[in-house]
Amino acid sequence: MQPGDTRDAGILKEQKSSRQGLGVALVLFSTICLSIEAVAAKLAYQGGATVMITLTLRYILAAVIFWLIIKAGKYAYRLPRQQLAAVAALSLGAQTLTVLALFEAFRYIPSGMAILFLYLYPTLVAVLSVFVLREPFTWRKGAALLLTFAGCAIILGQPLNGLDLRGVLLSLAAAFTNSIFLVGTTRLLKDIDTTVYNAYVTTIVALATVIITFARGQVSFDFNLQALLAIIVLGIVSTVLAMAALLRGVKIIGASRTAIISTFEPAATAVLGFLILGELLTGWQMAGGLVVLAGVFVLRGRS
Repeated sequence: MQPGDTRDAGILKEQKSSRQGLGVALVLFSTICLSIEAVAAKLAYQGGATVMITLTLRYILAAVIFWLIIKAGKYAYRLPRQQLAAVAALSLGAQTLTVLALFEAFRYIPSGMAILFLYLYPTLVAVLSVFVLREPFTWRKGAALLLTFAGCAIILGQPLNGLDLRGVLLSLAAAFTNSIFLVGTTRLLKDIDTTVYNAYVTTIVALATVIITFARGQVSFDFNLQALLAIIVLGIVSTVLAMAALLRGVKIIGASRTAIISTFEPAATAVLGFLILGELLTGWQMAGGLVVLAGVFVLRGRS
């Protein structure tokens, strides 16, 4: 190998490492945006907004913003019929079901416990990615999975006595459908721009929640300004910014690494709950957050 070839190889390696770092940073940013979700939802409910109205307005707002971005950026947004059908199937059969199952689970079991069951999805993603996306399952991913799940268990650990089985099953269903959404999205993003994809997904989820809300007779706008502001935060921060960063990160670092890094969300949620809602932040929660960060750090290396 010539000196010039060695130098070029070094530059390429450095560029790849920098790109991987960008992917990790995007997913972490997305995770922080998503961690606001639980706090904003509680504030919306306190202000009189129902679950379905909160979800409906959240996704309508997000869809409008994504389509405005497409119009301003003059994106080519038309999708072939086959791609559109695949996006619709994932949006309805995975994303919509994930949101509905999780928010219904909150009715039966503590939200922290529901989130803990939800975070079985990185393991499911890692397994599905091996078979569907042909991503290798390395020792780094295995170690990161163990660390991040252990961290989540420490942060969210609660007694298992008296848990309503309906809430447990709904949370597990959300974990399963969320893993399918992330793996399926990774495949589709090879041929679809992330902004265009986000616009279609949020539009389809918005339509689905509108139909469900009317079908259940739960249309009510009897909520205060606090609830409205919380819904706006959900739409812009926890949906538009979160999805834009998350799916861009997926394109760079893959589905399984993205899912594992996303387990930082419970730690960030605990901190925000302490800062905004005055919820107790214990030493165990802080220790759990450090364990999750250790798992994320493991993934910084080549895997």
